[in-house]
Amino acid sequence: MRRLTSPYLPDTDRGALIVLDTDQLELAGFPEGGVFRMLHTMANLHGHTLAVPQTVAMEHLAHHHFVAQQLAGSSSEDAGRRRREALHAYFTILPTPEGAAEEALDRVTARRLPARAASVDGDVGKAEAHGIGDTVVWLTLLAAFEDRNQMLWFLSGNQAFAARTAFHPDLRAEAEQRLGTDRSLFLGLMQDGILALLRRWGTRVTISAQHLDVLVRSESVGQQVRAVITGPVRPFAPNFPVPDTVPLAFDGRLGVPVAYQVDDRLWMPSRIRWRVGGEEHTCSGSSVIMTRVLLEVSVEPMLVLGVTVLDVSIAEPSATRGRYAT
Repeated sequence: MRRLTSPYLPDTDRGALIVLDTDQLELAGFPEGGVFRMLHTMANLHGHTLAVPQTVAMEHLAHHHFVAQQLAGSSSEDAGRRRREALHAYFTILPTPEGAAEEALDRVTARRLPARAASVDGDVGKAEAHGIGDTVVWLTLLAAFEDRNQMLWFLSGNQAFAARTAFHPDLRAEAEQRLGTDRSLFLGLMQDGILALLRRWGTRVTISAQHLDVLVRSESVGQQVRAVITGPVRPFAPNFPVPDTVPLAFDGRLGVPVAYQVDDRLWMPSRIRWRVGGEEHTCSGSSVIMTRVLLEVSVEPMLVLGVTVLDVSIAEPSATRGRYAT
């Protein structure tokens, strides 16, 4: 995104409004998660404001209420109140524009982005519900940006908004028409979300491949990956079940070592392969999964403090062992 110097336009790197979509809010582990603490620290260091659309806040609270009801001995009303107070304490809640729901319904009927033409599982009703929600979020972003003279970054992994790594050209054209070409340049999408923020505002530091290899092989990494792919919710699970009793064996790390420092923590993204079935299945075509993880690491001594699984996918068994760092 090119930088403009007009005094009537916002600064891209100071005082931005960082808006989280539902998936990024859940991924950050709000409010106690280490990733959320990192986001909050980074926002404070650079003078940014964290925000969520009202629709996202309502969806998050509804999900949290459901989870609280499942916990024995937990008061879902008290839990909901505390979570609502935390949302308002840490985030600016962007109000839904008047008439947004009605406009969203019309746009879904007309198949206008960000509405989806069909859902993955063929459930038309679910696709329309997602389309309405996505459109309300988009209209909320436009209204919020219209009222502010600051950069707005939208963190979302939702493909309904994107074409490659930017807003879809149709949405970009709509923003230009409503906001003007120059101002619309300051409405940006960070599709890679939290990692994109780290790359932009974290301090990159040098770490050896040997140090990263030791960290990704730590017991806490394997435990967290196993918890995600075997848990009841499975938000990033692959398309095949992994019973708790099946061994999960480290199969290599991909990519160059990289780390970013935010305050007193190092944050290290890494891609890791795992074999489901253990060493004895290596020659018999055992299932292989690929994970992207974000490690929270103390500076001295260098120890893993937290592990966030960003996504999980099915991978092909490695044809050449030497291709992967171990």
